[in-house]
Amino acid sequence: MTTQEQSTELLARWRQLLDDEPRLRTRNAAARLGVSEGELVAARCGDDVIRLKDDYKAILEALISVGQVLTITRNDFAVNEKYGYYSNLQLQDHGGGVFDYNINLRIFFRNWGHGFAVTDHGPRGQRKSLQFFDRDGTSVHKIYRTDNGDAAAWERLVEQFRAADQTPSMAPKAINRPYMPQPPANADATALCEQWRAMTDIHQFWPMLRDHKLRRVDALRLADEDLARPVAADAWRGIVQQASKSGLPIMVFTRSPGVAQIHTGPVHKLVESNGWFNVLDPTFNLHMRADAVSEAWVVYKPTASGGQTALELYHESGQLVSHMYGAVNLQAPELRGWRRLLADIPTADAALAEA
Repeated sequence: MTTQEQSTELLARWRQLLDDEPRLRTRNAAARLGVSEGELVAARCGDDVIRLKDDYKAILEALISVGQVLTITRNDFAVNEKYGYYSNLQLQDHGGGVFDYNINLRIFFRNWGHGFAVTDHGPRGQRKSLQFFDRDGTSVHKIYRTDNGDAAAWERLVEQFRAADQTPSMAPKAINRPYMPQPPANADATALCEQWRAMTDIHQFWPMLRDHKLRRVDALRLADEDLARPVAADAWRGIVQQASKSGLPIMVFTRSPGVAQIHTGPVHKLVESNGWFNVLDPTFNLHMRADAVSEAWVVYKPTASGGQTALELYHESGQLVSHMYGAVNLQAPELRGWRRLLADIPTADAALAEA
């Protein structure tokens, strides 16, 4: 079967699914069809999808002309949605950050492999977006046009970055890995803790993991309790509820393979529905599978300003679901209210750390 025939067959199966379930999301449809989300989107090229050039830095820098957008970053268990502007960009070829008042991102271009301009037609009408995927077809970031944005500027951007090749296909490739994690038993826990305690900046945590070739959760399991201690898996729910009641500003990180999207500020409207824990505020929505968290850790990271304490949440696979801080600036002294909240969480049975 040719590439074109495979694309045609995949689209026919997808449309049949939509006829039966009009509200089915592309991500869920792709899983049902046995392909990645990126493969399904790519198959629509020439119809309602336009493949973009791989000049991701230039695309993001051009977004300031569009005005307000909705950015969505997700992993298998959490979805972070923010309204704002692609302004105050600090990007280099390898990545960088977006530091708008509302949209706060850390970007890693090594995990950006495909980009598309997508027009969806659904029960709520037409929606236009830019969608970016890892080389294996995993979603890394989506940017939606809003009614408050400039529609003409959006179309100009899409035309400017339209790729010459509009073949309706994607050949998934292995993702780029900065290193292959080693078994925790092979790591030097003493050396790990010494390097950890010597940190002066929170951003030194990732290089430390790379130096010791450890998964993030394995490093926590090896660390001394003053650096990382296990707490009840559902402790995060009470922490978010207390922060909401008190108005304490928090930072909520949601990571895909290529982006960390951050909410900074209070959270207000909390709703639990159909197994999802949701924050439904005007410029920030968080959707997190309540049953996805099997481990939670209070993690201390030394800094020159006195250190920051995070609440980190993990799936049973070891994948990071989300992590939270009580700060509006991680370079500033930590908010006392947040530190007290985490200090009050009882340490879980030590057996949890061996799970």
